[in-house]
Amino acid sequence: MGAKSVIALFREGQAICSQGDAGKEVFYIEKGQVKVTVKSKRDKETVLAILHRGDYLGAGCMTGQAHLTATAMALTRCRILVIEKKEMMRALHNGHEFSDHFIGCLLGRNIRIEQDLIDQHLCSCEERLARALLLIARYDKIRKPTAVIPKITQETLGGLIGSTRSRVCHFMNKFKKLGYIEYGERLRVHNSSLSGVLKDSIFTDLLASRPN
Repeated sequence: MGAKSVIALFREGQAICSQGDAGKEVFYIEKGQVKVTVKSKRDKETVLAILHRGDYLGAGCMTGQAHLTATAMALTRCRILVIEKKEMMRALHNGHEFSDHFIGCLLGRNIRIEQDLIDQHLCSCEERLARALLLIARYDKIRKPTAVIPKITQETLGGLIGSTRSRVCHFMNKFKKLGYIEYGERLRVHNSSLSGVLKDSIFTDLLASRPN
């Protein structure tokens, strides 16, 4: 059979792909939010990223990576385009516009990872949490004053910013009292107010920049 791509639907909490799976496909998020985690041999788990519409998963297979290094789980209902490696190679070779798009997405992801590393070393826990919430709300892409996002556990946020649940709880309560966020079944982020936490951060320009 020839290479192909298919649309797959995932419910909230369902695994899209798992750490250790064979790297044979690339996953493109058409709708929804995805949590990416990695687990050590001692079963210690950490959150690597929260991905959104327009992001790719499993791209390592394009460079010969035999197995997936992380697990991806749907945080919300997701619509995923699953592209077999051979089909992805064909599309990249035959379409310059698509290859430019794909390379741009990968470069953007690499820049984000670099910024996360800098964030861990140079920013306070409060700043890291504020930036994480703004990025989950896509404030760097969509300039909305307020964004409603799925409620994310404090454990997940702690793993994402490299801190403890108690520290996340402390700053989430602080942000709520200041009117930066509201949370119940869903989390409402008042982007312009919360971005003030980063006024002296090296990421101010990043979050203030307009999307292309």
